[in-house]
Amino acid sequence: MDEDIREGVAGSVVGLAIGDALGAPFEFRRRTDIPNPQPAFELPWIGLPPGTWTDDTALARNLWTSLIENAGAFVAGDVLEKHLAWLATDPPDVGNQTRLALLEARRGTPEASRAVFERRGPEVSAGNGSVMYCSPLGVARARDPERLFVEAPALSRLTHWDERCATACLAVTLAVAALVRGDEPEPAVVSAVDAVLDREGGEELEYLVGEAGRARPIDGPGMGFTLFTAGIALQVVGEGLGFEAGLRRVVSLGGDTDTNAAVAGALLGARHGRAAIPPAWFDRLADGEAIDAEARALASLVV
Repeated sequence: MDEDIREGVAGSVVGLAIGDALGAPFEFRRRTDIPNPQPAFELPWIGLPPGTWTDDTALARNLWTSLIENAGAFVAGDVLEKHLAWLATDPPDVGNQTRLALLEARRGTPEASRAVFERRGPEVSAGNGSVMYCSPLGVARARDPERLFVEAPALSRLTHWDERCATACLAVTLAVAALVRGDEPEPAVVSAVDAVLDREGGEELEYLVGEAGRARPIDGPGMGFTLFTAGIALQVVGEGLGFEAGLRRVVSLGGDTDTNAAVAGALLGARHGRAAIPPAWFDRLADGEAIDAEARALASLVV
């Protein structure tokens, strides 16, 4: 059982980075513009080599590094400090809301993301910048998922104050925790969605788990919506798709392909384990060996 959990942890962590890098070259395209067959780890992203990951993985690494360094404890201030140090490196890609919140935090603004939310309003505040990197918290709580009801919203609010973002993070982390424990995919997803139904955006998330990419396209003007990202990721794992098939399905739908595939990769990796990740993909993943080692270190805290 411990070995299964260890493989689920490693699969989720590496799967997030794999999904991110797979989807990056197709970011913000309409589904009709995604090639079929889909090139995998063959195209550059903003002039960088194939296999390069984006801010999704960068922020996730900050989170899982913090968890490792703090013996599995979620220390919000430490995660925030790591985010600020990362922003100071002038990364090539930072989401608008994330950047604004981190700039407020750097200025010393209390509840920085709340200040951004109150200034901009709810119409543009439910982006996917927190759900895209929350899954390592679910991994770390595989044996103690009740803590996620407090910790996942707190993580989300480091950069995104909107309650729909907290709802998405809670659902994804609960599903990841269940999958790492070895729960079957459909009940894991149903249980995670049921747990957030009474929260803001919960009913819409339930609808999107069934209809994202079907009755509800995710490649239009609202493509960065947090519930689109959570919905399509929960959909592909809940419907039993394999690791590669699930990620290709997500990317084929267009929209915010790197973020959607990062979250899907974390869920699919938790379900299918590290061995399910195609070696040819992993071999081209930037910093793959380091990420793999970090995944194993996180796994040692869970088992």
